[in-house]
Amino acid sequence: MIVDEYQHRNISQFAVIEDNIEPALAPRTDWTEMGASEHFVQFYDTDTFLVDAVGAFVSSGLRAGDAAIVVATQAHREAIEERLRAAGLDVAAAIAGGQYLSLDAAEALSGFMVGNELEPGRFLEIFEPILARASEDNRRVRIFGEMVALLALDGNFSATVRLEEIWNELQETHPFSLFCAYAMDQFNGQSHAELLVNVCAEHSRVIPAESYTALPSQDERLRAILTLQQKASWLEEEIAGRKRVEERLRVALEAERAARQETEAALRLRDEFLSIAAHELRTPLTVLLGHTQLVERKLRRGGDLQPEQLLRGMQSVSSQADKITRLLAQLLDVSVLDAGKLALKCEPVDLAAIVQQAVSDARAFSDGHAITLTAPASLEARVDPLRIEQVLANLLNNALKYSPVESSIDVVISQPLDAEIELSVRDHGRGIPFEERNQIFERFYQAPDHGYTTGLGLGLYISHQIVELHGGRIRAEFPPDGGTRFIVTLPVAADVALAPACAD
Repeated sequence: MIVDEYQHRNISQFAVIEDNIEPALAPRTDWTEMGASEHFVQFYDTDTFLVDAVGAFVSSGLRAGDAAIVVATQAHREAIEERLRAAGLDVAAAIAGGQYLSLDAAEALSGFMVGNELEPGRFLEIFEPILARASEDNRRVRIFGEMVALLALDGNFSATVRLEEIWNELQETHPFSLFCAYAMDQFNGQSHAELLVNVCAEHSRVIPAESYTALPSQDERLRAILTLQQKASWLEEEIAGRKRVEERLRVALEAERAARQETEAALRLRDEFLSIAAHELRTPLTVLLGHTQLVERKLRRGGDLQPEQLLRGMQSVSSQADKITRLLAQLLDVSVLDAGKLALKCEPVDLAAIVQQAVSDARAFSDGHAITLTAPASLEARVDPLRIEQVLANLLNNALKYSPVESSIDVVISQPLDAEIELSVRDHGRGIPFEERNQIFERFYQAPDHGYTTGLGLGLYISHQIVELHGGRIRAEFPPDGGTRFIVTLPVAADVALAPACAD
């Protein structure tokens, strides 16, 4: 999502600040009023502010006779000691007397981190003895720890929070006051905002950065809180508005993507159609041209054209012309179907007689298939006879095309229910691969035929549309012993509400 991470960060920070503001509205901390065991976190914008705050925290403790442990970067340790000296403290004497201890934060981390994982046992091995020595003579202990900030800076957020937890666990057996600090610029993303919330949850007190705590009066702090609340409200509304815009954009992009995919699919379908149509029309036209050129050459040369030779040529011409006619008829049917303009001319007919004629025509066309027919003497239904003949012809042609010569083709017509007639055509060919069975009624689909296929792959598509226009349905079954069975179910009397194309 395109959301301003800076805005997310500020909303989270404002929420944390508001949740942790005390009745005194977070005045500057009086480090002389520290409890025996506290764990607080200070956020800061500049190193100068941090060093001043830690210097005041440590110096007030040393003056009160407390022990102080500073675990920080070298630059911060040196700057803190300068503040202590400027405050009139003898740092060398405090170190010599065991009252002040300064440790390098990175070196301390290396002692208990294994890769990116924190080892609590090693941590305790390092800090329990240090705390024991610092608390000798019943001294209270103050600690400034910068190790958590270094872990956060490295992006190891889980170890950051875990170390805060271990400090809390250690306070249960060794009382001390712990000062943690994080630079505000570390929290510059949504993942950092989550870290901010988790870090604050581990502290008994949260102190905002100097842009808030440095305000001199209660009235100014109240005004700052009001400003923060206004910004948080505005940012929340801004983000909500951006999310709404992004959602509209996402919907628009999805619609555009779907439209583009649909257009690309249509273009691929068109290209495929042109390729198939050109191939299928070229073959019979080539045959026609060949026969007519042969006859023309013989006649021009005054050659003797035998009646038998002429008859064979004319039969071939007639056959190829018929094929072109059927191909063109299929293309015209698809065009009319796509336009939703195919109207049926339904009338009461004897379906059994139509099926018998279609089987007779298929037997005459077959080169040796055994076509069996199981049908009653008559079976009345209200259909468009020419279109039902077209469906039967398509199914029978498919069966002849995709099954071996001398195999059987079984045609059955029956009336299993009073209101329905069922017609099936079953072949014993290779069948249709499982992964392609959901495509058989799509345009241009042709089953793998190993050399048998011709045509545009439109027969089953057109048949499916014609049957549905009658208010019927067509489906395919795949018997375990091979082949395919197509089953057409038609209403005895087409319901105009279900089949408006069959209306008078």
